[in-house]
Amino acid sequence: MQISYIPIDNHIKLVQPELVMAEQLFQVIDENRMYLSKYLPFIDDTNTVQDETEYIKIMLAQHARGTARLFFIFSDDDLIGTIDLHEINQTHKKASIVYWLAQDYTGRGITTRCVQTLCDFAFNTLDLNKLMIHANVKNQPSIRVAERCGFTYAGTDKEDLFERGKFEDFVRYALLKREFQSKN
Repeated sequence: MQISYIPIDNHIKLVQPELVMAEQLFQVIDENRMYLSKYLPFIDDTNTVQDETEYIKIMLAQHARGTARLFFIFSDDDLIGTIDLHEINQTHKKASIVYWLAQDYTGRGITTRCVQTLCDFAFNTLDLNKLMIHANVKNQPSIRVAERCGFTYAGTDKEDLFERGKFEDFVRYALLKREFQSKN
């Protein structure tokens, strides 16, 4: 099923990526570099529009294989963030959700609504059974999004990732399809 976008409200929508969007994606990352890099180390390696073109190509290839699904978050005509399903596993019917939003758009419930919409898409369109959100233990805004969306704490992975010269602890949150459907 091909869809070009999923509406969130009258202004916010999830848009399937296209290569021509690489410049706009790079611009929003570059303008929010200090804010985003706090919890997203990949920002340090995002230095050109070509980096974003390559990223979009990788994600489109994973989409074609059924292992990922990337959406750009738009407010009207402005790209303001991304949200995606990583590590889609159709055998076990699960995936992880990853997201970020430009600083000027935080605190408005946009990420929460986007995660809820992506959960609906994952459970009802892709027929997944379990979604996970992983977040650095210090990333309280991301943890609050997971909790507001009905995800439950599943554990802490001590020294899970080696980022910027040190090990970081990450929390895992999970949501099952039946839990999502019982609340919606």
